[in-house]
Amino acid sequence: MAYISAPLLSRIRLVGLAATGLVCLAFGLFAMILDRPDPFSPWIPVLVGGAAALTIAFSAFAAGDRNAEIATDELYFSESRRAQILGFWVAVLMYPVFGLAIGNGWITYPVAFSAMGTFTAAAFLLSFSILNIRGGV
Repeated sequence: MAYISAPLLSRIRLVGLAATGLVCLAFGLFAMILDRPDPFSPWIPVLVGGAAALTIAFSAFAAGDRNAEIATDELYFSESRRAQILGFWVAVLMYPVFGLAIGNGWITYPVAFSAMGTFTAAAFLLSFSILNIRGGV
């Protein structure tokens, strides 16, 4: 017996990924604004991401095989693929931008490393969430 429907499972996944993406984005932005690689505990993005992963996994288990399959339909794979492409290009384009900033002394290497790591994760997570909200358009 399924306790969670496919639409509810999709919403749980959306909230978990969006929350993790927002925390990663906040970490990177605060690192740059405060000019320190640890603007708040680096465990917070890890814990939020881990909690989201566990929530999604347990929700998929509670939804049952059929509802989990429905929640991961062709649109899910299309949105995921587009978010992966965007995340890849954001990560690639960050290197020259941050390289220029480091070279000119606008940002230190540890801050850039911290911000780039969390921005890379945020790019995928938030673009997937936005695509999911928009219906893959």
